[in-house]
Amino acid sequence: MALQTSGQISLQNIHDEAGSTTDSTAEASINDADIRSLIDKADGAENAFSEYYGASAEVSLGDLNLTQVNGQDQLSKITVSNYISSGGTLRVPSTLWIWSDSRTTPAMTVDIPCTIINEGKIIGCGGQGGEYTYSGNNVNPALSGGTAINVTSSGVTITNSSGAYIAGGGGGGGRSYTDTDHHAGGGGGAGGGRGGVGYIGLGGAGGALNASGADSRHRQTNNIQYPGAGGGAGGGGGGQSTSNAGGGGGGRILPGVGGAGGYMSGGQMVYPFSSNGGSGGNAGQSGSGTNSGGGGGWGASGGSGQNGAYSGASGGAAIAGTSVTLTNNGTIYGST
Repeated sequence: MALQTSGQISLQNIHDEAGSTTDSTAEASINDADIRSLIDKADGAENAFSEYYGASAEVSLGDLNLTQVNGQDQLSKITVSNYISSGGTLRVPSTLWIWSDSRTTPAMTVDIPCTIINEGKIIGCGGQGGEYTYSGNNVNPALSGGTAINVTSSGVTITNSSGAYIAGGGGGGGRSYTDTDHHAGGGGGAGGGRGGVGYIGLGGAGGALNASGADSRHRQTNNIQYPGAGGGAGGGGGGQSTSNAGGGGGGRILPGVGGAGGYMSGGQMVYPFSSNGGSGGNAGQSGSGTNSGGGGGWGASGGSGQNGAYSGASGGAAIAGTSVTLTNNGTIYGST
């Protein structure tokens, strides 16, 4: 909250605005670095109380010169101390997405005592579906979804405003496996998780911001064939029979709907082990599947493959790390 624009103003008022409300009794000087930073005064430069009228420790990310992805204002993998000082307030406007394309790097790292006011969308990265790689006969498990916000400092307050989202990435769906020639990939998790590779099917790519993931494709022809469908949230698992499709990609739509699972060749039991892939999870819901698993919706786990033999991966946390003071008036998917 900005300082008053007229009337009496005290050093204590300025001190509190600079971020000392957790310790308002601490000694302060008009030349303290956090106080001078309110009006961008250099060390040792003269300043007067009157210069602090209307000053604010709050920074809105909407004031930056933002780039866009798919027409969406965005920032990726940010660290809060790069934008505000300790004790300040960082506001995420309603038009902004903060996201990550890495399961192991959160969308936002909060490394100083501060207040975060989220009016936009802060999202983790989706996990990749389990797969069987055609080249080298490698089998890869489903991967878990990534964290939206990781807190490494004490003294952090987060307010998730009405209409805003904080969402962990969905977990990848489990693959199927029956013999040396029949494999289907699991669906990718919400947050752009890639679908897993099947025996002859490529996994669908994850979606861009505010877009669904891609359907899986046939390896040789690049045509869609018995695919796991891309989803706005979790991607669908690949169908299994003579086609053994890849999984669909997870999307980055909030809240988002999961993609359909791939189907059997001709819709009939070509082999005793033929079956449809599991559907991707809607926002906050796990993927399904008894053959290949669908990817998890935001913050949720992927479905298991091969009747539970190959597990889907877990969804990512919405907020992880050090304990925070949280007020939620919006929507949160994933643990806090």
